[in-house]
Amino acid sequence: MKLIEDSISDIAQHVSVRELRDPTSHTAITAEGLERPEVTLALGRYLVAVLAGLVDIDARLSTALLGTGIDAQQELTSTISELIGDTNSFVEESEIKFRDTRRNAWIAEGVAHALLVVRARQNSELLTGPVHALKEQHSKPSQQGLDLVAIYSDNAEIMLAVGESKASRLDGSGQLTESASMFRKIDDGKYGTDLRAALLNLRRVLTADLLPQVTEALWKDKLCYLPVVFHEKMFDISADRPTLRTLRPPVARRRLVALRLNDFHGFFDSIADAMRAGICEVVSDV
Repeated sequence: MKLIEDSISDIAQHVSVRELRDPTSHTAITAEGLERPEVTLALGRYLVAVLAGLVDIDARLSTALLGTGIDAQQELTSTISELIGDTNSFVEESEIKFRDTRRNAWIAEGVAHALLVVRARQNSELLTGPVHALKEQHSKPSQQGLDLVAIYSDNAEIMLAVGESKASRLDGSGQLTESASMFRKIDDGKYGTDLRAALLNLRRVLTADLLPQVTEALWKDKLCYLPVVFHEKMFDISADRPTLRTLRPPVARRRLVALRLNDFHGFFDSIADAMRAGICEVVSDV
């Protein structure tokens, strides 16, 4: 428990999330410090904790479902092997495809999840208020459904953040367009069932004063869209984006989180290494 609490604190301490003032079609957000070795180590440990059941939907840690012993370690090892592979060597075309469409995608979702957990604990410009409840991360990269769903406060009102994480070394702009297409479907009412299901689960950890605000209006009138795009090749995150401008939420709740990496593959490799090393750190063998 202390190891993961310290890991979340390391992420909070070393990652600076900053809102830009330039765009007119959306709010652009960047982050510095993600590639620091202590951060990628902390993120790897955090993702192991997610898989081990340590991170609850109230963004707090719980050991209620944490396994122990060799069997639990082996189960976790097998899961992590399936998710990220046993090494960072990707040579064959099928291996490269696995890295680019499965491994990196799952890790990217996990990093976005971690940043929302940090927002539950301290101020940052990721969202305009603290996170109260957060949908669990997908257990598999191919799992269908919304990547990120979080209930947060904006002053006295609660809002619903819906996020889509993307990872592309060279095509961040294209991935943003894909995310905008998904948000358009939400605007058109095509994800109502998914949002109801998520809220039925999340509402159980809300305090009594917040519960009455969880109504259909939450995803009709109080939505915040949160595309999270990991990229290396620069693209203009402050440029007007018609695909974002036409979405229903106001500009302050169309929040593009553009996470530019100096070494795209190195970032994901470092987190993958920390995950493999973190199995025995998170799950004890006795």
